[in-house]
Amino acid sequence: MNRTLLPFLAISLGLWVEVVDQAGIMLALPSISRFFSSDLSTAQWVLIGYVLSISVSLIPMSRISDLLGHKKIYVWGLTLAAVITFLAGFSNSIGLLIAFSLIRGLGRGMTQGTSMALVLSIFGPSQGGKALGLYISVVGIGSAAGPLISGFILNNYTWRFLFFIIGGLGIISSMAASWLVSSNHVSTIKLRELKFDWIGAGLFTIGIAALLQTATWGSRIGFLHPVTISISCLSFTGFALFIYREMSVGDPMIDLSLFRNRLFSSGVSAHFLFFMGGACSWFFMPFFLEIVAGYSPQQIGFIMGAGAISMSIAGAFCGYLSDKFGPFIFSVGGFVVTAVGLYVLTNLTVNATWPLVIIGILCINMANGIFFGPNNKQIFGSVSPNFHGVISGFMHTTRNSGSAIGISIGTAIATSVMAYMGYEPTISDLSNDTRGSVLGAFVRGMKFVFFGGIGVSILGIFVLVLGGRSKVNN
Repeated sequence: MNRTLLPFLAISLGLWVEVVDQAGIMLALPSISRFFSSDLSTAQWVLIGYVLSISVSLIPMSRISDLLGHKKIYVWGLTLAAVITFLAGFSNSIGLLIAFSLIRGLGRGMTQGTSMALVLSIFGPSQGGKALGLYISVVGIGSAAGPLISGFILNNYTWRFLFFIIGGLGIISSMAASWLVSSNHVSTIKLRELKFDWIGAGLFTIGIAALLQTATWGSRIGFLHPVTISISCLSFTGFALFIYREMSVGDPMIDLSLFRNRLFSSGVSAHFLFFMGGACSWFFMPFFLEIVAGYSPQQIGFIMGAGAISMSIAGAFCGYLSDKFGPFIFSVGGFVVTAVGLYVLTNLTVNATWPLVIIGILCINMANGIFFGPNNKQIFGSVSPNFHGVISGFMHTTRNSGSAIGISIGTAIATSVMAYMGYEPTISDLSNDTRGSVLGAFVRGMKFVFFGGIGVSILGIFVLVLGGRSKVNN
């Protein structure tokens, strides 16, 4: 038991700290903005820079972990993120804090790109569904506890203390992983002999960074604005050159021939669509609960936390069952339950109360638990363990990109509906004092977004059916 339990607990601690970290940053932004007398749009780069750095480093660091060893890169990433987080608590300017956030994101990219690969290596291929189900369960627990813990610290202390606590916990998790997780380094490869596609990594960085910025600016100034179009062209060029590079180089960062495998390509596509369709609910519901329904941030934390607990329970249960019955039925089930949850949310009105919200959020978060483990089992089971590190990073990148694109398109749809109804096409200016007719237009736009998410879920089911079923014990 200890051969799997203790290493998994060590990985879980690091994963839990990571989830609490990101939730804490989101809650701390207003406090950080006030402390440095900075506008919120500038302070948001503490979070944007952090997420952007994670996204651009995921695949490069994951590929390096396949060459040098998953544990080595994971522990280095934990240590880097923990130390820089602790130092960030001493920042004396918003610019320095943003710079620290970029470095912190690099450390988190190293851990996110290797954590799933390590969990799979601990449990073995035959228990892949169980392992990844437990993985998403830990994420669910962190998602539920993160806002509550961070909110308590911010209410009673300062944002600096939050960074000190997260940094200290990160150091503990790094030590635990170093002691309890077995080393799986590749002894035949030394750092000076590392063959890594640095040009491919640079092109990918350009492509993914520009893609995320396209999603960000598109939702703010419009997708047809010259700035947005220019950034999107840069993203397209970066990805096009990246694909050409990976197809021609001898040691590619990611082997694109993997996409010839129907199970792999359908699993990855479904993963992207799942998070693209579901992200709209995670983004819009806090707006609805606070601005339209009038709940306090603490009440919203409890409502959203209840949904995260359902994700945790469903993840452990369905991950285990997917090892027995195969991942297909559970992956499809995740899309079905998402569609049901989104349909429930389309019935929201300006006068709706929390029970209807709870039902919709419970369904969508439960769908996350149902889908995640089996879907990742299908993907990882269709490739060699030698690629598990880079695939782990690739899946996190796919999830982040899908969520960013889903949120940006959803925001564009909602604001377009508001403009069509004759109101200012913006969400950021909404407040409790906004006229009821404007809030009604926002809710109507939100409904269109949720119906769009249902359509994306149906498309995801179609993609899975085309990909076929995998073997039960792959």
